[in-house]
Amino acid sequence: MPEPKPHVNFAAAKANAAVGGVKPDPFEQIKLAKDGLDIVHDIFRYAKMGFEAITPDDLKLFKWYGVYTQRPESEGYFMMRLKVPAGQVTSAQARVIAGIANDYGRGFLDVTTRQTYQMHWLRVEQLPDIFARLASVGMTTSGACGDITRNVVGCPAAGLDRDEILDATGFTRAVDDHLTHNREFSNLPRKFKFSVSGCHIHCAQPDINCVGIFALRRKSNGQAGFGIKVGGGLSTAPHMAQLLPVFIPPVKSELIEVVHHIAALYRDEGYRDAGRRVARLKFLVADWGAERFAAELEKRLGRKLEPFSAADYDEPEDPESDHFGVHEQKQAGLYYVGISCLGGRISTGHLLAITELSEKFGSGEIRNTNKQNILIPNIPKASLDALLKELTARGLVWEASSFRRGCVSCTGIEFCKLAVAETKNRAMWLVEQLEKARPGYSDKIRIHFSGCPNNCGQSWIADIGLRGALTRVDGKQVEAFDLFTGDQLGRNRAFNKLLKGKIPANALPAAITKLLDVYQARRNAGESFQSFVLRMPKDDLLKAME
Repeated sequence: MPEPKPHVNFAAAKANAAVGGVKPDPFEQIKLAKDGLDIVHDIFRYAKMGFEAITPDDLKLFKWYGVYTQRPESEGYFMMRLKVPAGQVTSAQARVIAGIANDYGRGFLDVTTRQTYQMHWLRVEQLPDIFARLASVGMTTSGACGDITRNVVGCPAAGLDRDEILDATGFTRAVDDHLTHNREFSNLPRKFKFSVSGCHIHCAQPDINCVGIFALRRKSNGQAGFGIKVGGGLSTAPHMAQLLPVFIPPVKSELIEVVHHIAALYRDEGYRDAGRRVARLKFLVADWGAERFAAELEKRLGRKLEPFSAADYDEPEDPESDHFGVHEQKQAGLYYVGISCLGGRISTGHLLAITELSEKFGSGEIRNTNKQNILIPNIPKASLDALLKELTARGLVWEASSFRRGCVSCTGIEFCKLAVAETKNRAMWLVEQLEKARPGYSDKIRIHFSGCPNNCGQSWIADIGLRGALTRVDGKQVEAFDLFTGDQLGRNRAFNKLLKGKIPANALPAAITKLLDVYQARRNAGESFQSFVLRMPKDDLLKAME
């Protein structure tokens, strides 16, 4: 495990933790007593001593290396997230990841909405070996969780997509390199999420990241560069990010300088003293507004940034799309292929099969998407049919139903201590039921599962968002889901709203099938599902679901 980068004076951050003499949040006191990046030395110590030796304070800091207990905590098992910038993985890395999951994680792992992998069933005694194996292929878990900069996401088709505004691969990696293992930003008020993308449809979701850096082409002069949105986030209090009135040219050093000072601004001004519930950047931005945030940023930079307005670029109408299926690349004669990992769950056997095929037919790399699917890039046209046949023969779905390609799921009650309902296995079951009930359904539909209000499954931005709940049926408590509809990111962005609460889990297929039937029967020509449910009276939709 590499040593963290040198840090600067944390006096400002510490002072902010107790503004006006307010007693710091208990977690803030833990972070001030020990830098989260230093917990790695304790992890190695506890690997020799065992789970029972871990102190409660240290256990909280394990998150700085992507490690946290899974349900039930008393059994001593851990989940672990990796850092995979923009979801780009080499075949050597994929083999190591699959090997770890085979040896310690019971033969499966999850692709997450931040384009990385999450493993389960790990023991503290195994962590040193896992760290060493990841380091051998240039990977780390540093910053995969905790009050620190998280995995930097981007477009999975960066450098491949024929319509991208610019290839942001180098920018994404530079941002991740600057922030990862950096003690200047190892004690932030809460988690800090970045997206950096050159995609023309904004697939990396700048609207819901703490900092969303997205490529644009100015209407006024045709110049390509980056816009920045700040203050997005979901959880129990969703916020859309606000556009900063500044334009950043596609120069790596300039972007890194801006990123650095945005992170420092959050570190020093975030609401540590008000409790963890309101410590995310989104609350600071909501209070300050984009204009003041930009002015404070420029003050730290010591210079003015190039001015910019929302009228000077075209916001995509429908950013919530995945680069799924077979697509011709910008490189002549090459293709990339998207493969379904339903609900994000994938066996090590399937991951190894994808890896093998990427070496046999492509360039030996794979790309994870934020819709929990996987791409194989750089397939020559002459090899495309052979690849597709082998994918099918190995049970890997590349030609998926609308239900399958648009389904996303959080971890759920199977492993998560916060969840109140099962999600991943139920997502797989629901998709299978819908495919049987409405075979051939071809309209775009995104169904997202979240097992609790924290919204890790991004149900706030789904066509049909399902949030875990509990209800009673015949006097017995059963798992249920609140059903939300009406979201839209991009040009007419809005979070979805509750349509019907506490639908028993086993009634979901019938309820969703009826909702889709009324959509197909009463929609206008070319009308999307989001537009339809926004236009229709709520009572009409509820009546259709009875």
